Amino acid sequence: MPDHDLPSPTLPRLKPRAKDSHKGSFGNALLIGGSRGMAGSIALSGLAAARTGAGLVRLAVPDRCLETVASFSPCTMTIPLTNSSAGQITASIEELTAHLEAANCIGIGPGMGGSPELQQLVQDVLRTAQCPVVVDADALNNLGAISNWRELLSEKVVLTPHPGEWSRLSGMAASDREAQVAAAIEHAKQSGATIVLKGYRTLVTDGVEAAFNSTGTPAMATGGSGDVLTGIITALICQGLSPLEAAHLGVTVHGLSGELAERALSTRVVLPPELIQYLPLALGAHAEQRSSRGIGF
Repeated sequence: MPDHDLPSPTLPRLKPRAKDSHKGSFGNALLIGGSRGMAGSIALSGLAAARTGAGLVRLAVPDRCLETVASFSPCTMTIPLTNSSAGQITASIEELTAHLEAANCIGIGPGMGGSPELQQLVQDVLRTAQCPVVVDADALNNLGAISNWRELLSEKVVLTPHPGEWSRLSGMAASDREAQVAAAIEHAKQSGATIVLKGYRTLVTDGVEAAFNSTGTPAMATGGSGDVLTGIITALICQGLSPLEAAHLGVTVHGLSGELAERALSTRVVLPPELIQYLPLALGAHAEQRSSRGIGF
């Protein structure tokens, strides 16, 4: 990994849950995405957010594929959005205003596709949201099509690009890891945003601190793994972590889940649902001592 002069942040831990906890204690996650043929992406993000501990998880998806998304799990709620004949979101920000206001963290992008309408929606969400926003997948590609996209970043934004997505945003070749890392640190420093540059030893930085992740396995190199990470980071912010803390812990437990699944299943490929299955063990390894059992709904 290239050298940098930034200190490494301390890996945070989730606090024990109080005896009188209820679902409202752990935040309202809003995840926006999905399209016809890509319903699984946003469903995986929602499942990961629920398993990571967000109190409520709502998935805002095209009306055309709402039932498909809902069928993945009874643990998440769905919000129908206006869509095109091709099954992509065409909703304006007004359709989402009340849900944005109720959210403690928003994740946007998994499976949403690209269009001028979606470019506008991504821009409007970043301008309107009062809570942190995790920008991933197709939301990053839509963001890159906006000429002034850097002006939309702030300390409440988390970008989670893979090298190809970061190349389109930063102009640095996906094959030049050193240049990509330097660009990520510089963009984070200028904007205050947290950037998660995925890849071998994923970088997490807010431009003030920077950490390279040491967990994970090549068995996680399959479609949908990044959607799981989006849900994890969103849920951790819902539970009170800062964007940098949530990204740092989220990347760590995401990779550890992959390692645990790989060993337990004796497999060369860990599928996204298997990542989610092993999240409780990974989270348990990075949580403070649990409080006494309580009852809360």
